Amino acid sequence: MVNIQSKIDLLEDQNFKLVTEINELRKKCVKAEAENVKLRQIIEKSIEFKIRFEELEKKNKTDIVKFTAKNTELKNRVTKLEQKRSETCLELPINP
Repeated sequence: MVNIQSKIDLLEDQNFKLVTEINELRKKCVKAEAENVKLRQIIEKSIEFKIRFEELEKKNKTDIVKFTAKNTELKNRVTKLEQKRSETCLELPINP
């Protein structure tokens, strides 16, 4: 009878330890799940930033092409104006 009681006590002690360990593991699991939620949110935000960055890069390339064309156009206009000015200066009579 004593032997059976000691086995029961031992099993109760093991059961208590296992229940305690299970509770600790559940707490860790809840923390891990909360961390996973945060990480998913960070990943989603990162994807949004990547998409926005790619959009801005595309717009930047478009703007560069547009401004380069405009710059070339303005340079051509300046060159033409300078040529006209030179021609006009040559056509003016020289007064002694």
